[in-house]
Amino acid sequence: MDKPDLIIRSRRVVVLETVSPATVHIRDGIITALGEWDEVPAQTLLVDAGDAVVMPGLVDAHVHVNEPGRTEWEGFTTAT
Repeated sequence: MDKPDLIIRSRRVVVLETVSPATVHIRDGIITALGEWDEVPAQTLLVDAGDAVVMPGLVDAHVHVNEPGRTEWEGFTTAT
């Protein structure tokens, strides 16, 4: 496996039904692995999120495209 460009580390990483200390390994903007909390290769950019909740792969799809009077909104036709 290629070395990650970036690692995000937190004591509260959500994976399936668990929340535990872990690292999220990212290469070229793509999550490539999850690792142990102390698994940080040398010379890798580290973002230590502390106790902040990290939810790898989560996409927030919360949108309101049906709001009355908002049809002039630039993302209305694509809902983006």
